[in-house]
Amino acid sequence: MADNTTSQTTKPPPSASLKSFQDQYKFVATNKRPNSAARRPPIQQPTNFHLFMKAGLPLILFSVGASLVLKSAVEGKNLERDKSKGLVTKSERQARLDAERDNMMEKLNKRIETVEFDNTKRIERPEEILERRQKEREDRNRWHKRGWRWVTGQS
Repeated sequence: MADNTTSQTTKPPPSASLKSFQDQYKFVATNKRPNSAARRPPIQQPTNFHLFMKAGLPLILFSVGASLVLKSAVEGKNLERDKSKGLVTKSERQARLDAERDNMMEKLNKRIETVEFDNTKRIERPEEILERRQKEREDRNRWHKRGWRWVTGQS
């Protein structure tokens, strides 16, 4: 042990050796300015407008263009399918319905002009219709009743 203690005293402590190393390789501040080639300007952050122009605008143009292309493609596909099946477009169907309506209106107008139409006639009520039908039935069956009473001998 004594041997061990003497070896420690002959060597400088680690902190002292570290200090001497630092002193030997000391960095000295100089007053020189670095040359302009080595010096770079600070990097500026891109503005929101530049970010939009680089990323946002192409995305918007792509999505709008894609939707227009898809719309026209699907529309063309539907038109071809309708033509192959022989279906009629809405405008053609509407034109046919308008022509049919015009023909019907002409026929109705001709009939109204030729036939006298009286709008002042009273409409019969359901009770009156029933009473009229009952009276007609009694009139129709009256002679049968008389005949039956005469045949059976009832007064």
